[in-house]
Amino acid sequence: MIRIPRSLLEKMLEHLIRAYPEEGCGLLVGRVVNGVRVVERVVPMRNAFNGTKRTRYSIDPLEYMAVEREEAQRGRIIIGVFHSHPDYPAIPSAYDLEHAFPEFTYVIASISGREVKGLAAWRLDEVLRRFEQEPMEILEEG
Repeated sequence: MIRIPRSLLEKMLEHLIRAYPEEGCGLLVGRVVNGVRVVERVVPMRNAFNGTKRTRYSIDPLEYMAVEREEAQRGRIIIGVFHSHPDYPAIPSAYDLEHAFPEFTYVIASISGREVKGLAAWRLDEVLRRFEQEPMEILEEG
């Protein structure tokens, strides 16, 4: 399961909507507590893919390492990646499967016409080499 405060979810979705009609992306930072991934920060990233960004995203390795280093000093880790699928469902693509790590949660938002049409979290089953949907809890704050 992944838990994300509503304010962080909204920040993530704003970034992905702004990226439309290209794929947007970013990092989910937090902690794993009793097997639950708790998001404490979302880090919007630029799409560094060198090609058609409408159907692909890439996070620059140096930018990734800078976030990883900064968060380690706070006792947090990168627990996942978020990205958008412009005009496509919030399900992992073959490209997503090829580039996934089993220790991460992947939150995918379907964006169409600058509106969120779907949202889902996924984890890679390393043995079966396929994605399984992961429960996502949105925490109300206040």
